[in-house]
Amino acid sequence: MDDPQNQGSEAEEVGGYRLTRSLGRGGFGEVFLGEAEDGTRAAVKLLHASWSGDPDMRRRFAAEVDQARRVSGFCVATILDADPGAERPWIATEYIDGPTLQASVEQNGPRSGVELQRLAVGSATALAAIHAAGVVHRDLKPDNIMLAPDGPRVIDFGIARAVETTSVTASGVVGTIGYMAPEQLEGARLTSAVDVFSWASVMVFAATGREAFHGPTQASRIARILGGEPDLGGLEGAFADILRACLDKEPGKRPDAETLMRWLISAPSGGGAAPAPAGTGGHTAAPGRDLTAVTPSPDAHTRVGVEGTRVAEHPPTGVVPVDPTRVAPPGKTDPTRAYTRMAPAEARPGQTPQPGQTPSERHLQQAPPPVSHTPAPYAPPPYPPVSETPVPGHTGAVPPYHFVGVRFLDPGALAEAMQQNWSAAVQVFSDPVERAALGAWIVDDLGDTRVDRSLFRREVRDANLAVASFVAQNRPDLPPVFRGRGVSLAELRALFSDPGPILTGAPMANEMVLLARPELLRLLSAHQGSEAAEYQRLAEQLDRAERAGTLMHEQLAQQLVGWRSSKPNVNPSLILAFLLNPDRMVPPGSGGDSGVAEWVDILWQRVMNSGDPDNAGYAAAVYGSMSTLQALARQRRYWESRYSEVSTAHEAVQDKVRLQERIATVVRWSKYSLFGIPVGLVLGAATDSEAFGLLSLLGALGAVVLVGAVATNLVLCGPAPRRRQRVMELHNSGHQLPQLTSGVERIRADLAQARRISAG
Repeated sequence: MDDPQNQGSEAEEVGGYRLTRSLGRGGFGEVFLGEAEDGTRAAVKLLHASWSGDPDMRRRFAAEVDQARRVSGFCVATILDADPGAERPWIATEYIDGPTLQASVEQNGPRSGVELQRLAVGSATALAAIHAAGVVHRDLKPDNIMLAPDGPRVIDFGIARAVETTSVTASGVVGTIGYMAPEQLEGARLTSAVDVFSWASVMVFAATGREAFHGPTQASRIARILGGEPDLGGLEGAFADILRACLDKEPGKRPDAETLMRWLISAPSGGGAAPAPAGTGGHTAAPGRDLTAVTPSPDAHTRVGVEGTRVAEHPPTGVVPVDPTRVAPPGKTDPTRAYTRMAPAEARPGQTPQPGQTPSERHLQQAPPPVSHTPAPYAPPPYPPVSETPVPGHTGAVPPYHFVGVRFLDPGALAEAMQQNWSAAVQVFSDPVERAALGAWIVDDLGDTRVDRSLFRREVRDANLAVASFVAQNRPDLPPVFRGRGVSLAELRALFSDPGPILTGAPMANEMVLLARPELLRLLSAHQGSEAAEYQRLAEQLDRAERAGTLMHEQLAQQLVGWRSSKPNVNPSLILAFLLNPDRMVPPGSGGDSGVAEWVDILWQRVMNSGDPDNAGYAAAVYGSMSTLQALARQRRYWESRYSEVSTAHEAVQDKVRLQERIATVVRWSKYSLFGIPVGLVLGAATDSEAFGLLSLLGALGAVVLVGAVATNLVLCGPAPRRRQRVMELHNSGHQLPQLTSGVERIRADLAQARRISAG
């Protein structure tokens, strides 16, 4: 069924382009189809009126224009004109006459064979050109790849950043869940490797019709991206190996775009045994060899304008990676001693320790103050001091552990320091060697039994959660902190009091998504205090509400025809905002669209009729379905207007055709009456009867009627070609009416069924 877009205001003109209809809306602006006087069509993006007065948004919009101009036009939508300084900033780009990859896969199914190979090579070539211009897209997804007749084009640089400015903080992370790289979710420093990860996720969708890291909820998808393996079921051979390398959790182990392009070109279309990649940090190795023994040649690598992305051009298959989770077993050489001998034993340069201070006290003097709390008094357990009391099984005294240049003898003091130096702590848990050294110090040197051994003996996928776990286990007396941010319930309520960033896609949205995870809330409940039970309850509520919202969407998709192609989008951060601040749970705005308003009113009844916490999940489901509601409202207007137009035109044409048919009947009988004249002459000559006069009179009357009917037909119904065209129009409208009637009835049936679902 057609899904026409909103018709724009014909009077509205921007930069010489008349805006004819809306092509879509995003967090920053709306894109319209524009037509110039010479017939040139363009995609004209207007910054939202609400953002136009924001200097920061104007700056970002101007940066988008600048970045679009830097990228070669053969792989992206070419920029035609722009005015970032206008009252309402705008940019006009080449209009791509084709569907998005998302729409194409949904309508026509996944790609395979040569068609998939062409898509992969074309999009990888576009990615290489984008990176060569010094730009990282950061939101590559199926909706941002247009399938033009001459190949794929990458669009929407609304959140792109130049490579030289990609060192972002946790509050500056943006993207689309499902196609984001792990480091993007964690707020780490970004390089072009994030686009390679996203590209591979997009190709999995193109080849299978599902996400590489799919899951029933958004939280489960995030967890799978951070710690799970991609679902490459149905893909095999060299192409699957390439995707697997691009989806490596470590950015440095992914190929750069130029190398990726060469791999794809050299790979056979049938997926045979061609050179295939291995996620080994860019090194090659013979099958079965330990990668740590490989010394790469400088000539065996390639680099594309982005630091830290070095890969082998044609790595072979069969590489056996080193297990990054192994920890030296007890009784062997103490790895901590060798580690700590390399670390400085005193305070940082420029700082003088005070007499009588212990190393831990010196650390607390040097460390930055806590985020917003004063830790409760802490009494460390009686661990053996350094160089005094031997530990059973060891030949020497317990050594210290060094962190941020400070010696630590007590895991509790170390945990407090890690909470205050979060980035440095994340580096420890992200590095297998550093983590193994910490584990050996905790387990072997101190014999501490309080800390979960899995933090050191399993591969850590989410270093931030690992740091939070380590702190909570060693110092439950400390106030909860995550990624350097205080996360007490009061602080969470303040952070989530404004759902605006979640709804607009502002940078803070991803920070809120990372906080809105049941596993994190359960971890925070390990901190002692009156709020511990509340964290646990909040985690259970969030989990239940997200399931409820997802089930609501699934119910609508199963029972309503118009919802069958829609995807669930139940944002857990929005749910958490509603749980923490119930007064914020209000219906979404319709933007003045009466069709959207009707849908919102219907679905919001489900929210009003439900209790906590399900109502928060239902509310998030309604917000996440706004694009679907807008499409349904457009469909309804289209089908109802088309039905009205066609039915009105059908009735008018039908009346004309009926008049034509009546006049045609008169003309036909008038022609028959003309035969009375010759017949009367023959009969009069043969029989000398009065029939001659009657037939002649009939013929004369017929001639008069014929002339009048022909003239009337010409005046009222037009010439013969127009009359034939009118008959064709009636025939065509007669065929359209049943389809339009069915479409209108289907829409009304969906609305009625939605009312029943929401009332239940």
